[in-house]
Amino acid sequence: MAEMNNSVSKIPQHIFRNYIVEKLRVVNPHLAYATDESAQVLGGAVVHIPNAGASPSVVKNRKSFPASAALRDDSMVIYPLDVYSTDPTHVPWHEQNETSYNKLDSVLGDHVATLADTVGDNMFYNWVTGYNGQMGAVNIPSTHIISTTGTSTPVKEAGQTGSRKAFTYADLQNAQALMNKQNVPLTDRYACLESYQLQQLITSLSGNQMAAFQQSADLANGVIGMLCGFKILERSRVLVFTSAGVPKLPGEAFAASDNVGALCWQKNSVAKALGETKLFRNADDPLYYGDVISALVKMGGRCRRADWAGLVAIVQASAS
Repeated sequence: MAEMNNSVSKIPQHIFRNYIVEKLRVVNPHLAYATDESAQVLGGAVVHIPNAGASPSVVKNRKSFPASAALRDDSMVIYPLDVYSTDPTHVPWHEQNETSYNKLDSVLGDHVATLADTVGDNMFYNWVTGYNGQMGAVNIPSTHIISTTGTSTPVKEAGQTGSRKAFTYADLQNAQALMNKQNVPLTDRYACLESYQLQQLITSLSGNQMAAFQQSADLANGVIGMLCGFKILERSRVLVFTSAGVPKLPGEAFAASDNVGALCWQKNSVAKALGETKLFRNADDPLYYGDVISALVKMGGRCRRADWAGLVAIVQASAS
């Protein structure tokens, strides 16, 4: 964090923005593999994505004229930018002078890391949820959710009970086939797995599959290998679903019957948009006898297609 070695109160906002953008990229590799619509933000608050209506019908060897002209009914997918802000931290003056390290630098790094982690968690949730005009809130359809099929495995998350079926290579193949049936482009496909599910997937691989997986790694860009046409990413948290298949908000406690989920997507099917970033600082505050800092990021995203094509969740199935 070389740029941050001077007083926090003197950090230009553009330097802070560059710093947090880089932190978002490092902590959240999935953000690099979504369509970036940051330039399309309207009024600093919302993004509109036009969705084409039904394609024209095709008639073979047309005999009847004139042909009937149909109006294409286009729709609009809309999503807002969420506002993420950290609680302020007070750094007393005497600590800045008595500690052997740059306390302000450390505190700022903590704020940025927490923001990046929270934004990354919520982006997955935003991709599988949304708002559709008069229909209100909508979630990824059940037809886009695949259940795991592996052997019975004890749950790992605090709050869960019982056993779930393990994540296997066959489950990833099923996701690949579903996307193929949706006529989703074969390129730029990604899958992010929670750490334990990734280990289950690796355990299910044959020797040849494992060798090919390792050879296809691109660790510099967060890709740990490639399987079934998906570039595989790993994260400690991805998605959680209720037993009814409803996505849960990040940070919610696990219920006994909740299930961990992985997410597969094609890059053109999901969007992200970064709005304003802001570092707030009050140096030498006479009421606090020191400095007070906090930070804010505006960021949003969602599935770009009204039909949800190119987005598939693979969710733990109960083994009972």
